[in-house]
Amino acid sequence: MKSKIIVTSMLLALSAIPALAQYKEMNKVETIAKTSNEQQMLAGLSKHLGVSSDVLKQEMTSNNFNYGQLYLAHAIAKAANSDFKTIASDSKTKLWPAIIEERKVDKKLLASDVDNLEKTIRNSENSK
Repeated sequence: MKSKIIVTSMLLALSAIPALAQYKEMNKVETIAKTSNEQQMLAGLSKHLGVSSDVLKQEMTSNNFNYGQLYLAHAIAKAANSDFKTIASDSKTKLWPAIIEERKVDKKLLASDVDNLEKTIRNSENSK
């Protein structure tokens, strides 16, 4: 009985790791935001996502998103060939990993994309 509990606990822990990846990506964007000002973040996100800074700022405000959530919603929408408003709406009732799973978004693609975003923001900071 004790070994069944241990095995079950290990399986639950391992299944949670992929779900935590999306939160890791959001955290990475939030960490970048802590070392950048609002203008740098919006400019980097704008360049990376192809959405104007003004629109991004409005989306953050209207959806009560932080930079990480804003980025993830746009990244999911792009990868799933969906629109931002649908993903933002889904995020009000579903967890990010469930949205990603439902939309069949490649989690490795998201991880790679957030690395590219970081480079874009760092490059825009260094060019000033």
